[in-house]
Amino acid sequence: MKYKVQPTDKERVMRETDFIVSKTDTRGIITYANRIFIEFLAYSEEELSGKQHNIIRHPDMARGVFKLLWDTLAQKKEIFAYVKNMSKDGGFYWVFTNVTPS
Repeated sequence: MKYKVQPTDKERVMRETDFIVSKTDTRGIITYANRIFIEFLAYSEEELSGKQHNIIRHPDMARGVFKLLWDTLAQKKEIFAYVKNMSKDGGFYWVFTNVTPS
């Protein structure tokens, strides 16, 4: 299922206690999403589970960032990055993410 989402200027701001967690397999397929991740994206758990993680990629994010991310993971190294994600309603939020191979 591919959603045609139009970006908006509606920013979602995380609360101080929010902690987003998602997990994917080696192909980028979402295998786990915590409650906060689901809340900020405004998708249901069923809509996210089994989908490519790039379903939430905001068009402002250069694809090269994700190539660097996957290349780093392939070397069994962790990476930290600022990422702009897009929710189902076109809103966005920024995260400072830590991605680790496991």
